[in-house]
Amino acid sequence: MAGIPEAVLAASKFGIRIIPGVEISALYNPREVAGAGEPVHILAYYGTCGPSKSDELYNMLLNIRDGRYLRAKNMLAKLNKLKVPIKWEHITKIAGEGVAPGRLHVARAMVEAGYVENVRQAFNKYLGDDGPAYARGSEPFAEAVVQLISRTGGISALAHPWSLKNPDAITRSLKSAGLNAMEVYRSDGKVDGFSELADKYGLLKVGGSDFHGRGGKDESDIGTVKLAITTLCGFLKVARPIWSSAMKNILLKFAEEPSSANLGNMLKFGRLTNAEDFSSTNTGTDVVDFCLSSWSSNDDMEDVEREEVRLKLAHYAAEQLHQLH
Repeated sequence: MAGIPEAVLAASKFGIRIIPGVEISALYNPREVAGAGEPVHILAYYGTCGPSKSDELYNMLLNIRDGRYLRAKNMLAKLNKLKVPIKWEHITKIAGEGVAPGRLHVARAMVEAGYVENVRQAFNKYLGDDGPAYARGSEPFAEAVVQLISRTGGISALAHPWSLKNPDAITRSLKSAGLNAMEVYRSDGKVDGFSELADKYGLLKVGGSDFHGRGGKDESDIGTVKLAITTLCGFLKVARPIWSSAMKNILLKFAEEPSSANLGNMLKFGRLTNAEDFSSTNTGTDVVDFCLSSWSSNDDMEDVEREEVRLKLAHYAAEQLHQLH
């Protein structure tokens, strides 16, 4: 999520819209036994305002991030026992400053050290979910992730369900938790029956290249999945009311605690960068229009109940002025 403001700024120069999102590693375990279960990846898509209740999302991501450091060290310990020694410094150098190391970084270190020919071989032989050097982190349960995405104003999607051992049971459980969508379109053009599974549970059909910036031939490039315009329109039809509700909630929360700091936090993913010049006492019509012009396309603006929000913001502003005098 930390890279989204930079992406939004770059995209605005080319007329491209960025949909803030994050892929969250989780575990599916119907009995919710700690440390057990099948790995599941859940995608969260947010509106241009980002998540409401953002602290809740960021706390979950922070816990996962912290667990990744421990997990990477456990993988290195297992590799060492398998006579494949990798230095911690090598992993952190590949990951980059401030980046929590994952399996991909370990795999790339193995390639550079000459233990395997490529990343795919590293996963197949050592780091895959059933591999001898695999280790778990501190992933939350998948149902809890879906519920959190819903609470924070996002659209949730099940990523690459073809990699799951029991996709039907997992899809059914996550649908009950509030899942909105499922990836069915792949870079090779196949859907392998997952279109029918999405229909069975009434889920939106989405797709992606699963591009993670690895480089080389081990992943599909950006743009290799061709989605029909009807797919995008169907997605936005469901997403816009949810994102608009998140915008409204963020604005109302700001009304309760209006400050330049909170305004800057609100506009983290916005197109405007001059929040410092905006007076926190100008709550009301000004702050609503200011935020919406930063966040939204014209289509999104139509869904936000602006008058209700303006009235509440104006009420809070009047109370503030009364207290000042």
